Amino acid sequence: MANTFGILAALVLAFATFVAYKNKEEHQLQIDATTTEQTKRDRNQRTFEGLLEDTKGLVADIAVAKEARDDFNAKLKVQDAENDAAEKEIADKEAELKETKERVAEAKDMLDRLGDLRTLAAKIEALKTGVAQLEDEVAVLKAQNSQLRATKTATAERSSAVSELLSDRNRGRSLPSLKTSVANISDALGFVTLASGDNAGVVSGSKLDVKRGGETIAQLTVTAVSANTATADIIRTSVVDGESVSIGDSVVASEEAAP
Repeated sequence: MANTFGILAALVLAFATFVAYKNKEEHQLQIDATTTEQTKRDRNQRTFEGLLEDTKGLVADIAVAKEARDDFNAKLKVQDAENDAAEKEIADKEAELKETKERVAEAKDMLDRLGDLRTLAAKIEALKTGVAQLEDEVAVLKAQNSQLRATKTATAERSSAVSELLSDRNRGRSLPSLKTSVANISDALGFVTLASGDNAGVVSGSKLDVKRGGETIAQLTVTAVSANTATADIIRTSVVDGESVSIGDSVVASEEAAP
């Protein structure tokens, strides 16, 4: 009995030793696993922190890149405008070049038709001479035209004067512009002799005014007319009281027609 109990006790002790050993081994495994996990965690923490710093750097880089992009876009816009202007200028220059080429072609064609330059120069000189002659002829024609116009005007004025004179003669009036004077007086016969006649516009039968100091002192009736003299009766009823016709008194055409 005692031996059996001793065996059991030995077995229990052996089992306990075995369990203790196994627990120690498991504990060591747990410690190793914990250490490994701690190492991994530390490594992951450092990796995370590194990634965080990298992210901050990327954010800064993105801001710089965005600013650079905006600046590039602005410059690109300006460059596009300059390119558009350059293209328009090129198009204008090409159009101008095309027009110039057409003009050159036209000029060349004209030169071909006109002949060589020496012949062309001779033709130009001949044309210049012809133009100068034409200009001289035009100047002469202008002068003649001006002279003809002046002659026409003078003729029209003389024609008008003649018409007026004929009209006055037909109405029994002397020329309105008549200005003459009393040359001689015959008081006994009541007539005077005038210093002008038909050439000055005196009309036979017309009435004349005798002037002195700008006032009419008497009237005359023309009775006879020659080229340079005339005779006229004094209208007694027209003589202003206290006045008498004298040699040298002015005589003009009366506004009244002869009766």
